[in-house]
Amino acid sequence: MTSIAIVVLDTLRYDAFRDAFDWLDGRWFTRAYSTSHWTIPVHASLLTGQYASEVGVHGRSPTLDCDRPVLTERLRDAGYRTRMFTGNPQIYRYDGWERGFDQRVGQASLGLAADAFDWASFGYDTDREGSRLYLDALRRVLFGDCATLPSLRAGYRLFTRSRAYGGGDGLRRRVRRTDFGSDEFLLANLMTTHTPYYPPDGGDPVVILAADALTDSVENPDRVRRAYRAGVEYLSDLYRDVYADLRAEFDYVVTLSDHGELLGERGMWNHSLGLDPELLRVPLVVSGDGVESGTYEEVVSLLDVHRTVADLAGVEVESRGRNLLESPEPVARLVEYHGLVPFHDRQFERRGVPPAERERWDRPLDGFVAPGGFYGYETPDGFRSVGDQSSPDRSGGDRSFDPERRLTELVESIDRRAVSREDVAVSGDVRERLEDLGYA
Repeated sequence: MTSIAIVVLDTLRYDAFRDAFDWLDGRWFTRAYSTSHWTIPVHASLLTGQYASEVGVHGRSPTLDCDRPVLTERLRDAGYRTRMFTGNPQIYRYDGWERGFDQRVGQASLGLAADAFDWASFGYDTDREGSRLYLDALRRVLFGDCATLPSLRAGYRLFTRSRAYGGGDGLRRRVRRTDFGSDEFLLANLMTTHTPYYPPDGGDPVVILAADALTDSVENPDRVRRAYRAGVEYLSDLYRDVYADLRAEFDYVVTLSDHGELLGERGMWNHSLGLDPELLRVPLVVSGDGVESGTYEEVVSLLDVHRTVADLAGVEVESRGRNLLESPEPVARLVEYHGLVPFHDRQFERRGVPPAERERWDRPLDGFVAPGGFYGYETPDGFRSVGDQSSPDRSGGDRSFDPERRLTELVESIDRRAVSREDVAVSGDVRERLEDLGYA
């Protein structure tokens, strides 16, 4: 059997990846696009080979409850041992994301007990900064419902700037002590470049929230960007070791990011709002036995990862994806924004975002990338585009090309599953974690 690992480097922009990961061998896809702007819908596409709206997965419906079998179920039925090692609670806490996995390790990739305090995201639901931020966390550790000693040890690692919170150090340990066989599939997720960012000068962590994009509240943009880049450089060094270990164990390793990050472009920050190109253009590299290193400039989508893994494993799947190792002819691909997640409301109220501004963003928006690289997308202020509109395809242009009409055609070609806000059922512990992650 063919062993395969997918590693998701959460919140890593393509341009930052290009500059810091030039050591990574394999087939680089320089025009890879995600299907959405944040973790949950993108992982739905990775596991189903469909757009998230087709299977009803997004902020209003974060459970993976679609009728079609997901990739891991197909792999397990074919005899694979399937594992998930993730530092990202988004794909661990909701129902349905365990489907097809024999082993799931969430947060434990940090080496923590399951009931340890989550130092990775404690700063999201408070406006405190600096020492007050850490004192508040310490109070939660000592008087909250968590394992005190393991939590204090993890906090010490954070203070000594190990960045273990992002899952990298823990993933490295987890990979080295796991007895992988020849029939393995692994999905791993690293949060090292996700906010909070740690600046290179050793100062306080930088927390950037969705509300910062709507309130002009980022006081030192250059410091934010430096802190993000420092995280990218740290991740590059860390992943070099993780990748070497994975290549020793797996026939193929697929390295990608689920989405990028906005760092002040057009006044926007974080990755919670809209479809700007810095959010949707992502790293994607396939490395493995017989894969010649080099760049591939045709437009591809993260949808294609689903088909590629299935073909390598020899399992039958229904998929919109194409095999990335067969030089597929490029096709136009959609990108989706499903409106505000319901859990943003408390954060926006705390930061004083006007209701009218929230309403502008609480609506579906769509975009698409054409085979020639033209990218067009809807915003609350109208349609925007990047690239040469006169040459939307590889053949040299189509003077009759109307990007907004083409987007309408693509949207009408898929069958979206209707999910209303009232369909969301959120338990207390999930809501608390959403607050920690900055969605509430």
